[in-house]
Amino acid sequence: METVDFLRKRYPQYVYRYEPYQIVFSGVPHKKIAEHYRPEERLEELRRAKHPDSLEKRAIELTSFLCEHSGTFIDQLGVTGSILLNIHRTFSDIDLTVYGREESHRIKETLLALYEKNSNLVRRLSGSLLLTWCKQLSSAHPLNLKEARNLYARIWNKAVFRNTLFSIHPIKIEEEVTEQFGEELYKPLGVLEARARVVDASDSCFLPATYFVTDVRFESTGQFDNVQRVVTYEGLYADIASEGDEIFVRGKLEEVFDSSGRLKYRRILVGSLEARASDFIRVVTPDSAHP
Repeated sequence: METVDFLRKRYPQYVYRYEPYQIVFSGVPHKKIAEHYRPEERLEELRRAKHPDSLEKRAIELTSFLCEHSGTFIDQLGVTGSILLNIHRTFSDIDLTVYGREESHRIKETLLALYEKNSNLVRRLSGSLLLTWCKQLSSAHPLNLKEARNLYARIWNKAVFRNTLFSIHPIKIEEEVTEQFGEELYKPLGVLEARARVVDASDSCFLPATYFVTDVRFESTGQFDNVQRVVTYEGLYADIASEGDEIFVRGKLEEVFDSSGRLKYRRILVGSLEARASDFIRVVTPDSAHP
């Protein structure tokens, strides 16, 4: 929101209102794009470098390690974040991409197995590192420290490799993308809270993360039928719930129409400007039955 406000005042050409989605967002005009940074090309560049710095070496080691243990080919991985732009410091995090549903699943299962084995090279956040992460999380999201810890227990793609923080970001390959931008129209109905049962989480590791849901019950408001999905653009809530889990959600309820104006279904969106950082997804457990 601060970014959009700043751009409106100083660089209005970078602010867009997209009517079909009824949203305002920042974006770079096509003619202003100077370079497209590709994570897979940057990783290949690092692997060819004669004198990589210590963080770049660690990124190379991590990708090789993941490929060796998961059977994933190196060209299905990439490096993003500060290393992609070559603005990193030696103490920066390592942010990786993995391309493809099957490859993402392999990497996920590999990491979960390594966590269970208490690998010396790859481990979950713990101790003061976990506490710092939870404090930072609770200062920016509607989560207390206990909720932040519970959430991290469900996160598989943020951990430590040789004392360096790293994250993994799954991305669909072209043939796995089934929707075209602009083929659906959205009408906001307000920010609401609801409970739902997850019936399909196979698209929840990508962004936007999609949970197909049933048995949706709204809190302190009227009921809406045909609510089929909980969708989040906040990576924090990606891939934290599985089939059969009950989730408690605060987000923007939207009606979804096809291009002819026919109502298809309703969804709850987490990660909107309207919610002003008050939205969330929580997996309901016995000790959190009443969030």
